[in-house]
Amino acid sequence: MAIAQFLKRFAGKHEEESLSWRIDPVEGLDFIFKGPGLADPEGYSLENPIFGMKYAYLKSLHEQGVARRNANCFTVSSSSVSNLDEDFAALFRLPPLFEGAFKCLISGSTGKSSFAVRTELVLPAGEEVAHFSLRGPFLFLGETEQYRLTPAQWSALQALVQHEGLSASERNEYENNWLIFELQTAKKAGAEIDLAHFNQIDIVRPESVGVGVEELETGDLVLTPTFGPGIDLNDVKRRLGQIGADEGRSILRVNNRFVLLDQERVDAVEEILTNRVIPKSQVESFFESPTAYLNAAMIDLDTGFSLRVLGAEHFEHKYFGDVERSSTNWFDAESKLIEPTGNIAALAKSRETLDELIQRVSDAQKLGATVVEFDGRKFDVSDVEAVEESLRAAERRLSENEVDVPTRGVGPDEAQSSTSDQVVIAIGTNDEEEDFCRETELNGFDVDRQDYDKSNLKRAAFPHQDEGIRWLLAHMESTLSGSRDTGALLADDMGLGKTYMTLVAASEYLRRMRQAGGLEKPVMIVAPLSLLENWQSEVFETFHKSPFQDIVTLQAGVDLKRFRVAGAGRETSQEAQGISNLDSIRYSLKVGKLYGKDRLDMPGRLVLTTYQTLRDYQFSLSRVDWSIVAFDEAQNIKNPNALATRAAKALKADFKLLASGTPVENSLKDFWCLMDTAVPGLLGAWQSFRENYISPILDAAEPDKRDVKITVGKQLRDKVGVYMLRRTKEERLDGLPKRTIYSGNQSAQKFKFQSTLAGMMKGPQLSAYEDIVSHVKNASEQDRRGVVLPSLLKLKVSSIHHRLLGQHDIPSDIKGLIEFAKDSVKIESMLSVLDEIRSREEKVIIFATTKSIQRFVCVLISSLYKIKVDIINGDTKAVSTRQSELTRKSIIDAFQSTSGFGVIVMSPVAAGVGLTVTGANNVIHLERHWNPAKEAQATDRVYRIGQRRNVNVYLPMALHPEIASFDLQLDSLLSNKIDLSDAVVANEAVEASDFGGVF
Repeated sequence: MAIAQFLKRFAGKHEEESLSWRIDPVEGLDFIFKGPGLADPEGYSLENPIFGMKYAYLKSLHEQGVARRNANCFTVSSSSVSNLDEDFAALFRLPPLFEGAFKCLISGSTGKSSFAVRTELVLPAGEEVAHFSLRGPFLFLGETEQYRLTPAQWSALQALVQHEGLSASERNEYENNWLIFELQTAKKAGAEIDLAHFNQIDIVRPESVGVGVEELETGDLVLTPTFGPGIDLNDVKRRLGQIGADEGRSILRVNNRFVLLDQERVDAVEEILTNRVIPKSQVESFFESPTAYLNAAMIDLDTGFSLRVLGAEHFEHKYFGDVERSSTNWFDAESKLIEPTGNIAALAKSRETLDELIQRVSDAQKLGATVVEFDGRKFDVSDVEAVEESLRAAERRLSENEVDVPTRGVGPDEAQSSTSDQVVIAIGTNDEEEDFCRETELNGFDVDRQDYDKSNLKRAAFPHQDEGIRWLLAHMESTLSGSRDTGALLADDMGLGKTYMTLVAASEYLRRMRQAGGLEKPVMIVAPLSLLENWQSEVFETFHKSPFQDIVTLQAGVDLKRFRVAGAGRETSQEAQGISNLDSIRYSLKVGKLYGKDRLDMPGRLVLTTYQTLRDYQFSLSRVDWSIVAFDEAQNIKNPNALATRAAKALKADFKLLASGTPVENSLKDFWCLMDTAVPGLLGAWQSFRENYISPILDAAEPDKRDVKITVGKQLRDKVGVYMLRRTKEERLDGLPKRTIYSGNQSAQKFKFQSTLAGMMKGPQLSAYEDIVSHVKNASEQDRRGVVLPSLLKLKVSSIHHRLLGQHDIPSDIKGLIEFAKDSVKIESMLSVLDEIRSREEKVIIFATTKSIQRFVCVLISSLYKIKVDIINGDTKAVSTRQSELTRKSIIDAFQSTSGFGVIVMSPVAAGVGLTVTGANNVIHLERHWNPAKEAQATDRVYRIGQRRNVNVYLPMALHPEIASFDLQLDSLLSNKIDLSDAVVANEAVEASDFGGVF
């Protein structure tokens, strides 16, 4: 709210004349530019920070497709206005939200044209208002009193207005029930609506029509349309006679539920009923190709089949066994605190983590347990309703890419549906026993004997890259004879060119296949969404002519629709009940000769896709005979219980390459899982691996733990042998510029101390900091459990600027803004560094995780230095779906192409993968990440191949005059969180329990 307060206070007349809004009764809201704001909005943004913030918001909405750009304004539709956040509303001084309720006065039967719904407003104080109007996006009570609406409130009022506009002849049973359905949907979405007796009647509109299959005693099959969960198949069969055409629409009454069927769904029902009986002689043919009997464009063939298939199963979690034990619990080594239920939501950083949480909680409750342990922490799960609400809160938060809590990190992952009843590929899990393995003995493995065609390369490989390409080809060579498939882990440090090496090796492999007269099977790259654009551009930057027949981006908004079977959805959405045979799975992608030139698996093709798409279409993709599958940022499949990991292990390929600079982010379980994907069996089954490599670390006394970790690391290094290649920039990259890390911690041994980075807190900042510490110290034992984590996060923010914590007034003019900045010693340090960088005419990246801090820094710097400052965080598009959209790559390209001093603000999470910013050679970690691996990834956006200037990394610190401050403790903790370096990079995240001395 600090930024909102800052913007809300700026109420100058001059600002109103530059940018204002008005209601467009047809479109929504027009945001109109006038005067200097119209003539040169970019330039005026540098002169007026408030205008600049407004303009940035509107441009962001335009890039997202929410706002339309006109000659002198941006226009936002009425429905979109209801989705705008509170910061936007405060910034543009929009009306307050309507906090009342709707009372529906219903007359007549839904089967009659006289049916009507009159609505009254119930104000918070209880007063009922019968007369109101909807103008554009706002609710008006009289001429002057107006309110914003939530999306649910807006949809409810829109439905009422539309129904009221129908003529008597148009108010048929379907339209009347449709109005109630819309109102019920709005109520479920949070609008407070009293629907009288319709509160007890459930009206549904199925998203699609599926098919249920029943085998008769004769061996024939009978097909019945299905309408989703909660509607019993037998009830549907008894009521099929109710389906009659009412201008192409119909209503099916099933018990106390009304099912609304529009023209499209009625057509789908009729398609099924026309072909309802499948003779016994055609059953096998039907299962092999259901689309020969039913139109897949009309019917969702992924839903409703009760098929018995072999090789597919109901998803369930496996791989049990502790991988870590925490020696402390929160901030008090003498007590083992059990955290409140509400804290569970903060752990869900990805859909995979949430699914695992749900499973863990379910298991605990089935056993009657009241405490569940997850990620080294214990939570109270005795209140079932509170637990469910916390998990629902986690579900809502998954739309955000960043969750800023100090706990062992799980990398950002793309969202997926719940795994509670999903069908997935059944694989040899190698959990308790080694039930699937490959021959791991490499005969004749010789890197020096390898060579490759360099005539098509635009640039020669660096020596370390040449070595890496030949290492890859030595692994691939054994597959050319067709005798075995294999895999390997390329664990090079970030910035050494793993993408380049992979593409050159893949090109040579296809050339060798062609030379040997073999089929040039397709190649697939699986990567985070933010990297797809990089991979495509890298092909054209690496080769004079692409070695691939073509490049397909198998991703929503790009090429996925082109290769998806008409009407087909995600394959993992199929019902798991009764599944027993892969042949009966509904495949959603066009794979195989059946689809001719439209097939996905064309020879010589390069397919770029994401871990989400791999997970959702795992059955189709596992049918393809790939030559090479490369997993970029392979730590995304470090969790053996993740659906994407299972899909990765199920893929069929001559060679699987896993590329990751951080193959161990949390524990050695990550490393086992990656190697089990690349070379199954090399490290044995999970339980034996845990016993041989993890238990010795868990059982070691604390003074001996580091030595044990180093010993285990060396053992693992020997075991994986040539199946892993690991090089660092410092060791192998000749000519890389010097990197210097400057710190405000005078005791830091690894970094160079710079006094301007050490700021002693004083005045209001020191008082605010000490108030937070005192609040925790004075809390009771019971209350302390709930205040420790929020207080820790407040300490982190207050160390940057205490007035960004809440309701403090922030000046709006530039002079006041400068004085405001001086209230923070850490902001002063940052500005001092920026002055140095500007004097050198260099560029800098400032890393911060909290969005309010990112925005404040952006406004501050653009105002003081009169330059454009962009933000790259989870809100920034990774892949463009429209030509006008700005993506992370396009923002960086513009940043790097501008000469002289420049600043860009980034989230270390968003910058963790896929971004190369060698145009900047300075980094300021204003707000540090809890995991040193993430911080190193962020720094390596600039310290990598292509960097020609010396790199400077700055770590400003806010110090306390008497005790070790939050910044000092975090710096010390991050410096000591590196273990197992002889085997892999294993940077453990800082946890709340590590901050024993802060309070």
